[in-house]
Amino acid sequence: MHNRTAIIVMVKYPQAGSVKTRLGSQIGMNKALDLYRGFVRTLLATCRSTGFDTVISCHPDHPVSDYREWLGSGFDFMVQKGPDLGHKMRDAFEQGFALGFDRVILTGSDLPHLSGATIGEAAQRTGACDVVIGPALDGGYYLVAMTQDNFFPEMFDDIPWSTPDVLNITLKKLAEGQRKPCLLTAMRDIDTLQDLNAVSAETGLFSSHRTDET
Repeated sequence: MHNRTAIIVMVKYPQAGSVKTRLGSQIGMNKALDLYRGFVRTLLATCRSTGFDTVISCHPDHPVSDYREWLGSGFDFMVQKGPDLGHKMRDAFEQGFALGFDRVILTGSDLPHLSGATIGEAAQRTGACDVVIGPALDGGYYLVAMTQDNFFPEMFDDIPWSTPDVLNITLKKLAEGQRKPCLLTAMRDIDTLQDLNAVSAETGLFSSHRTDET
């Protein structure tokens, strides 16, 4: 039977000063750019290893042709649409379902340490839960997965993105909508030097880029 699960990865085009800017303010924008490219390559390799279809959700600042030239032709591509992150995430699910996928796992591109096992767990748990969420240590979340039958677009509305309240408010919305969430293991997004060093210490990834914080 054809696999109808998509992993959609939200990606920005790699340009110094436009990606990983918080990290770049600490280690330099060019070094942060190199790391970001590595983050994306590592994560996409993991996504491919799961056997699920991988779709690149491209930030609209650059045409899809630029992303295809950067990442190769072995992926499907879509363009992010909407005025804020919530609209873009909601639209990514809607585009994924419109492409014929029954289940969508959505994640960002600052998680080179996201494992294939965690992605597989997210896919599996959509069978028991309405919404699967991977909590981030900063109060947000690094992954969200839903089937088309259980799609709940309202979970993306009126969220104060990039604040420590994202997950709690999202869970409240799910409760109000009588939707059952499942939470995966909490993980750290890589936004700062502290995050980079912590992930490197835990996983060995990008250890050559670890930098003193003093």
